[in-house]
Amino acid sequence: MDGSLGLSYFAYTHTRRRGHDLKRAALVPYLFLLFSLTGCLYTTHHFNSGRILEPGKTAVTFGVGRSKIYQSDCPDGYYRAFEDSRISDSRCQPDRSYGGTTPVPESQLVPAEITSLSIPKFSLDYRLGVRGAWGPLTGVEMGWHLEAVTNPATAEFDLEFGLPIPKRFHAQHSLSAGWGIGMWADNSWFFEYAASRNLGNRGQHAIYGNYRYTILATQPADLENSFRDWKFVSNLGHAHQLALGTFIRWPEMFLLPDYVTPEAVVTFPVVAPFFNIDPSLIESYVLNFNIGFGWNF
Repeated sequence: MDGSLGLSYFAYTHTRRRGHDLKRAALVPYLFLLFSLTGCLYTTHHFNSGRILEPGKTAVTFGVGRSKIYQSDCPDGYYRAFEDSRISDSRCQPDRSYGGTTPVPESQLVPAEITSLSIPKFSLDYRLGVRGAWGPLTGVEMGWHLEAVTNPATAEFDLEFGLPIPKRFHAQHSLSAGWGIGMWADNSWFFEYAASRNLGNRGQHAIYGNYRYTILATQPADLENSFRDWKFVSNLGHAHQLALGTFIRWPEMFLLPDYVTPEAVVTFPVVAPFFNIDPSLIESYVLNFNIGFGWNF
């Protein structure tokens, strides 16, 4: 959490020195500090085109989409089997007593049933340009991102660096690094590359793609007995994400968004964020379709 406060303070003091009154850059994230302690799963609303904002410029994007949640249940007349001194994630036994430590015959065990449900998902993304061209970099921006439902919500903070590219390509690209606040013994860390190709007479539109690699914070489903015993152990995972989208700028109209950005995101492997779900029983990847509505200030 100290890192997010430090980033906000840096943005505020740096932009003040440049003559910009951007107190909101430091104050707004504090309104969401409670969210920073509630989740640790990856996000799927990225909307990263590789374009870097000019110093003092901001972009706020509200994202909507859908996400799958999973549930593991036993068939009627069965309950969770007890295997290897713990409750099984994948098998069920008949709803009758075998008495004490009497093992249940293998022939009596049946697989658990995995069902999925598609639910709405929302995000709020804030970006701030903090520096213009700097050495080989074309600019620097920072931001924070809130997204729910994840597990149950996720907060992320990052820095993004614009990379040089000849103007004749009519393109932009960037590298970013950041972290998501974990809810247990560690945090998530991610690295992302994004690139876009300008479209339109003035390059106001773009088609973009990005790739993100996440070192994923420990999930409750990975903790097994250590969670029940309140032991702070670390069990980091990983996730890969590929996105393809478009950035479309609209004519300026009062209250309406300045731009819209639909995208498709593929995530693999899929992480089961809840207890009693065997990861081998769910899909190896998931495809999400999202759309973002944004305003520039």
